[in-house]
Amino acid sequence: MKRILIIFFVCLLFWKCDRITPPYLENPNANDTNKYTQKILLEEYTGFRCGNCPEATEIAHNLKERYPDNLILLSVHSGGYARPTTAHPYDFRTPIGDELDNFFGCSKAGNPNGMVNRVGFPNKTHILREGQWESVIQELLKRKPKLNLKLSTSFNPANRTITATVEIKFLEASLPNYHLCLYLAEDSVVQYQRDDRKTPPDIENYVHNNVLRDGLTPTWGIQISDSSLPAGTTIVKQVNYTIPDGKDWRIPKLKVIAFVHDKDNIFEILQVDESYISP
Repeated sequence: MKRILIIFFVCLLFWKCDRITPPYLENPNANDTNKYTQKILLEEYTGFRCGNCPEATEIAHNLKERYPDNLILLSVHSGGYARPTTAHPYDFRTPIGDELDNFFGCSKAGNPNGMVNRVGFPNKTHILREGQWESVIQELLKRKPKLNLKLSTSFNPANRTITATVEIKFLEASLPNYHLCLYLAEDSVVQYQRDDRKTPPDIENYVHNNVLRDGLTPTWGIQISDSSLPAGTTIVKQVNYTIPDGKDWRIPKLKVIAFVHDKDNIFEILQVDESYISP
């Protein structure tokens, strides 16, 4: 009888370990922010008719090479410089990109420009020229992350559905207005681009990267929790997205960008991750 009780309690112990209740920590250092990498999103606002934009894009690319483990790039084509012409009818614009642009006012400020984790909003210092990007990146890298993201993706070719799974670990207590956004971007889109550094300035086969295509979530994301969560809590969110008919997007060039931002407050991005689509 004693042996049976011992076996029962051992089994019960393992069953409980499979269901760790937040904010129970697996080890005393599980909330150590030094273990986690602060990643930063640079949203570049651009357009194929913008002759000064290729230089800014090169600056963004160079920054990515300088901070490969910390920086994620997203190119938003919106505003007058992104409007198709008779000679160049390809349309990079998206409803989600236009909504972002209308809200933050980037194209109205004159392209090229961008936002780094959207810091400076709503004090109107969020729109940055390309020469300002790196200094803001360096300042943000001095901060300890408030949370960590782990993003994984898969693709079902039978129904053209992308599945994105995001593990969110809060290193500090969360707020109810924290929202998770998932955006879809594509690399190596070969289309026209004006480059005023060139003579003639018309580049017919320019390679556009990090092109915003759509959102797996609404523009401003989905609420993570309707209440504050203590440090140490881990939440997993899964989102499915079916690629619309008629889109010529190439699966191996698609990636999902996931980030958590402080919606309804200052809209600052707290953490970001990206993952190319796994076929």
